[in-house]
Amino acid sequence: MQTLYIFVFFVAVIIVVFWLLKRASEPKIRYYETDLRLTYKRFKELYPNSQISYAEYKKLQAKKAYKRAVSPKKIKRMVR
Repeated sequence: MQTLYIFVFFVAVIIVVFWLLKRASEPKIRYYETDLRLTYKRFKELYPNSQISYAEYKKLQAKKAYKRAVSPKKIKRMVR
């Protein structure tokens, strides 16, 4: 019975380690200062170590444009 507990513990540790490695490898998009008019080429010049692809950058621009265009009050009204 005790070996079962040890086995389950090691499996849990391995899962946590893989989760931490996956989380560490994801790009940290939320730290980038992006201007809506900034081209992808200029963005790559400002952040040369960025791993963001062109499609991901366009999604980020669209998300920020929506946040700026629609006020929080309208979003709350739309949800209700």
